[in-house]
Amino acid sequence: MAIPLYQDNQASSSFPQEGHLGLWFTRFFNQYDDQWQVKKEKSKQEEGKGKWIELTANKVCGNQEALDQYKNRVLNLIKALKEKDKLEPNDYAICETNWHFVTGMGLPHPVENGMAWHHTLGVPFLAGSTIKGLLRAWVEGGWNDELDSKQTVERRQNWFGMVKEEEDDTEDKAGQLIFFDAIPIESVKLTSDIMTPHYGDWYAEGDPIRKLDEHKRIPADWHDPVPVPFLAVKKAKFLVTIVARDKKNDKEAQLALKELVQALQWLGAGAKTAAGYGHLVRNSGEEEYLLEKKREEETAQKLAAEKEVRRSELKSDLEKEVDQDLFEVEPNEAEKRANVWLTKMEAAKPEDAKRIARQLKAFYESIDKWEKPSKKKQKPKVDRVKKVLEK
Repeated sequence: MAIPLYQDNQASSSFPQEGHLGLWFTRFFNQYDDQWQVKKEKSKQEEGKGKWIELTANKVCGNQEALDQYKNRVLNLIKALKEKDKLEPNDYAICETNWHFVTGMGLPHPVENGMAWHHTLGVPFLAGSTIKGLLRAWVEGGWNDELDSKQTVERRQNWFGMVKEEEDDTEDKAGQLIFFDAIPIESVKLTSDIMTPHYGDWYAEGDPIRKLDEHKRIPADWHDPVPVPFLAVKKAKFLVTIVARDKKNDKEAQLALKELVQALQWLGAGAKTAAGYGHLVRNSGEEEYLLEKKREEETAQKLAAEKEVRRSELKSDLEKEVDQDLFEVEPNEAEKRANVWLTKMEAAKPEDAKRIARQLKAFYESIDKWEKPSKKKQKPKVDRVKKVLEK
């Protein structure tokens, strides 16, 4: 029986809008002929492959809501591992592609060039093991000219660990650092690209080529280039971070992140870096925006939690009415309504007056005007509330 098995021997001819583009690209290739061979035409040898790349390219992949959720989980995890109340700019980096980027080209695929897709998010990504390998290559390659050979070895042993009796290591030891996957923080733009190797048979077989069909397979000027299409990332912004296993080594983790950012810029990541692919540059503006947005979200969550606690303690309809007037509107409007409730407080029955006073106290505390009110404007109002509460 012929495989792969699709309904009516065909996969979907178009990508479902809410689907996993990586799964579709990798598993639902539909450019086979009746014999399950990739379609070819005399005028265009790679017709089936090229068509499949074109079907996938010029799309945006990755659900933004899912990417935001993943980003927030990673940032919260970083904060927890570092045992910090708030993150700092040197705890993570946002690195942006400055041209095309390819990852996972060596993975098997009918078009001969695969792509490394995140299993659940459906976007191209760099695995933590890739990040670790890149940084190690940077360290061992001596790219930091401020370190001598001894310091370079010490850094390699501390950051990446040791294996006894390998590379002069004296013990088995885990490295200090934890390497996270580099995941896009925004939906990723894809594009089609092409390479044209001239000596395909030579690249495939190399030295074993001898006299049989030698003129067809040895590297020579009479060969025609063979276009090979492949899928590439056109634009992406990656969240990159490294965390220490022990918080006492946090400074080392921050230093490693700094070195990694340089490695991403100068060495590049993924495939075809020698041809200019995969070089990423740090986007400090995006980092500051992300940090500010994270702080705003945390403040909003804190206020929501405080509101929930406050409202759970309200027992009467009067208290709920005051709460809604003071805490559910804009600050300027709330202060105007507080003035109205001051008058109502003083005209109310003692029990109701105290209920209103407690709400007014909570309001003035929330705007930092209870402990140190301004003498001319706020102090007389606070004194009126205190007078009722002291009765």
